[in-house]
Amino acid sequence: MATSFSLDPSRAPLHPRQVRYSTVAIWLHWLLALAMAFQIALGFAMPHHGPHSFAPMQLHKSVGITILLLTLLRLAWRLVRRPPEPVERSLAGLLAKLVHWAFYAVLLVGPLTGWIIVSTARLKVPTVLFGVVPWPHLPVPDAWGEPMEGVHEALAWVAIVLFVLHVLGALRHQFLLRDPVIGRMAPGGSVAAAIGLLVAVVALYFGVGTYVSQKYLLPAMQEREAKRNAPATAEPVPAAPAPAEADNPPAPLPSAEASGPAPVWNIAGKKRLAFTLDNGGTPVSGSFRDWNGSITMDPDHPESAAIAITIKLASASVGDPTQDAMLQGAEFFAASANPSATWRSTKVTRTDAEHYRASGTLSIKGKSRLQAIAFTLSGEGLRRHVTGRASIDRNAFGIGTGEAGESLGKLVSLTFAFDAAGEVPGAGR
Repeated sequence: MATSFSLDPSRAPLHPRQVRYSTVAIWLHWLLALAMAFQIALGFAMPHHGPHSFAPMQLHKSVGITILLLTLLRLAWRLVRRPPEPVERSLAGLLAKLVHWAFYAVLLVGPLTGWIIVSTARLKVPTVLFGVVPWPHLPVPDAWGEPMEGVHEALAWVAIVLFVLHVLGALRHQFLLRDPVIGRMAPGGSVAAAIGLLVAVVALYFGVGTYVSQKYLLPAMQEREAKRNAPATAEPVPAAPAPAEADNPPAPLPSAEASGPAPVWNIAGKKRLAFTLDNGGTPVSGSFRDWNGSITMDPDHPESAAIAITIKLASASVGDPTQDAMLQGAEFFAASANPSATWRSTKVTRTDAEHYRASGTLSIKGKSRLQAIAFTLSGEGLRRHVTGRASIDRNAFGIGTGEAGESLGKLVSLTFAFDAAGEVPGAGR
């Protein structure tokens, strides 16, 4: 019985060194390499406390979860699509396999330890991936946080060591042993493309580290140094009080006796209630979207005015989803338990033709304090435009407590503006 065989090279089995990884595996490999370079550089270069840490920390969390998801996808793909056979089965081959699986462990455990650290932090900062997708905290004991911090930092150094070993191993095979292994994990099988991506990974690491340290870390260090070197006896010079907080406000203008009922005013058209406070030398501005009020006042006879303003605390926004979620938490407004803030006037006086000063009571989070405001009326008759301001001591209401408030200024500057349409009760009868 004759045995047939073919010498057609197209039918010959490929040597393991010539078999490439799948396209999906190749791109997941390089995406993870670039993401890890960015993440490790960001983690080393950014400040970990203070106002300058907020933006890079949110990005660090987002990239970490992205790495976790990409790694899970990479492992799932490995289960359904077998990788090429290893090129070595000696001790060197075993070491290469150990490096590969150690990399997988770092790619999984690194983001998981970071997730635990965020979930157990004293300051419960919400995680919103890239400012768009809310991400939950893990239900783990707070005691896990501190040991995970040490593990998380150590894994960054482990990742760097594994990266160096992985690259040296690939270069050894490609250029010393003449095994074309780099092409197995190169887009299109191009060794030049793989070398270019490797250079991009290294450049990304150093580029991100340099940029982040200059933008966030150095300013944070300079601020800490300035505070450390400030004279111990130096006292901040208080700003001149606004009319709303002046100890001796101008005497009210004399007015004739009121001739009828005071108009009732509706807040009409565009309205704005904004706030600004200092955060470690950087102003933070925001606004309340949902607020309203009832106003009964004769502009010429304000002594009988009755004003009540209600603000929905959950409508506070600084334009960042993560920080907006923090504002609703217990360290700030605790909006779920205290949905509204109210201000009610107790006395209104006219200081000149268009300017007024109102004393009243502000209630936030179950605490009530005296609070003055200054406002201006422009226009005539029953159509007026109102602008005003106040300066509020946030500490008096327990807003921005604990670690959340360490870098925040004490006073919050509040400004408001709206159009008002008046109606005299009984005028149409």
